[in-house]
Amino acid sequence: MKRHEFIKSEIKIVNILILLIGGIVFTFFGIKFTISALEKLGILFVSIPFLFFGIASIYYLINYNILEIGNEKLIIKSLFGFKKKSINLSEIKFYNEIKKENAKYKHEVGHMKWKDLTLFGENFKYKISSTSYHNYPELKRALTRGKQRNTKSEKEWQRKNSLYYGIGFLIFGIIISIWFGIISKDLNEKLLSIGFSSLFIIYGIYLIRKNRKAYR
Repeated sequence: MKRHEFIKSEIKIVNILILLIGGIVFTFFGIKFTISALEKLGILFVSIPFLFFGIASIYYLINYNILEIGNEKLIIKSLFGFKKKSINLSEIKFYNEIKKENAKYKHEVGHMKWKDLTLFGENFKYKISSTSYHNYPELKRALTRGKQRNTKSEKEWQRKNSLYYGIGFLIFGIIISIWFGIISKDLNEKLLSIGFSSLFIIYGIYLIRKNRKAYR
């Protein structure tokens, strides 16, 4: 990157609107349900999640990072312009980029693919997501030019992610097996439920065994 080149992150307005509207709506109903809960304690179970999501949305909105790259520095500011952190580009030792995808199928509404870029230094680690900025490719090029990509850490992330999936499949299979084993009275239904749950258990064990050891 040229010394006097200046790049500023282009935020995705839709993210800001979601956080803003979500923060206002969830907080409003959370407070409203909490007041109602003084009379009906059962509503408290509804008000707490609403308040949690409302406060979380406001927190992420306030902490939404604006990135500025120039004079060999990465400057991180808040959405309101306050300087939060400054990183010399020379301090970035290496980076990795993880391609991610949510659990929805490609033909389903809400299916998403994105990339997470993580910068590593001696005493810091900083992550940038392609879901946050329109000019993510430009930011990536400026921040990683001349830096080494750490593919080993990417493989390690994949290993851990598959391991967590394996644990999830195993637990889900066991729960389904126990649940249907208890509620089912018919022998054929029990056998069918055992066969169904065993698929999750077997696949879970397979993923755990395959990914329990780190890449060498």
